[in-house]
Amino acid sequence: MKAFLGIALAVFIAGACTSCVRTSTVVKLEKDGSGEIITRYHFSPQVTAFLEQVEAMGPRAGIPMEAANLGLIREIMTPDEEGLTADAKNYGEGVSYSRHEIGKDTEGWEGYIVVYDFDDIRKIVIDQNTLPGKAKELMEARGQAPAARKGGSLRFELEGDLLTIHSSLADGNVNEIVNGDQLSKAKEMGMKPSEAIQMAANTTQGMRTGFFVRVVPGIAETNAEHTTGDLIILSDAEISKVLKDPDFGAFVDEAMEDPEGVDLEKVKELFRKIEGMTVELAEEVTVRFQ
Repeated sequence: MKAFLGIALAVFIAGACTSCVRTSTVVKLEKDGSGEIITRYHFSPQVTAFLEQVEAMGPRAGIPMEAANLGLIREIMTPDEEGLTADAKNYGEGVSYSRHEIGKDTEGWEGYIVVYDFDDIRKIVIDQNTLPGKAKELMEARGQAPAARKGGSLRFELEGDLLTIHSSLADGNVNEIVNGDQLSKAKEMGMKPSEAIQMAANTTQGMRTGFFVRVVPGIAETNAEHTTGDLIILSDAEISKVLKDPDFGAFVDEAMEDPEGVDLEKVKELFRKIEGMTVELAEEVTVRFQ
């Protein structure tokens, strides 16, 4: 019974750690092609409070903490320099760890900010599939291979003062938000996929994910649809709002009934009107530096 409880806790906490997280990645780019990758991971107060309760309860209840992967979960939330240095390779060649800071964001979510340096933007790949090292270990411990996740990516070209961003984030966003296996199971149980999504929305309150490029010293011209000052917004999603949006639910129901009938134009139309989501739809974004 104790072993079973430990496994149950592992499933619950691991699920919480993947559904109640805020993450953003900003590529800060200088005109010479060098720059920084600034990534933020913060976990909801509910996750941290529950984790503290389990840690306090575990020894008294005789729960095997190794079964619950509590050590891994703590390391995800409060990583050390060694682990973050190893993660630099996730972003491509010539990337090096610069610094990190553990603490809370403005709304009390606990986590960290890590900054990496790079010399050549053309060697950088920003991939939605990329997970911090310990998060990858946790996924593997749950029997979920990170490589099986479907997501988009960013790649870059730089010629003189002209930056070209190759983005597949628009294609990857629906796959990232909607778990096809879970929706298929919901359908087998007689539920519409949109109904399952509505249930999932309750576990993602406050969750947000985004990818941005900041151009230094500024943008002279660009075909990007979403900019603010020197910042290009490539993807920014408030997950709970997205999942609750009726247009999104109708889209998923249609996609599950007739996958072949959902084409790129329908996806673009959805992203333009869906609440809580901003996505750059162009596959190539050009930016000329000031």
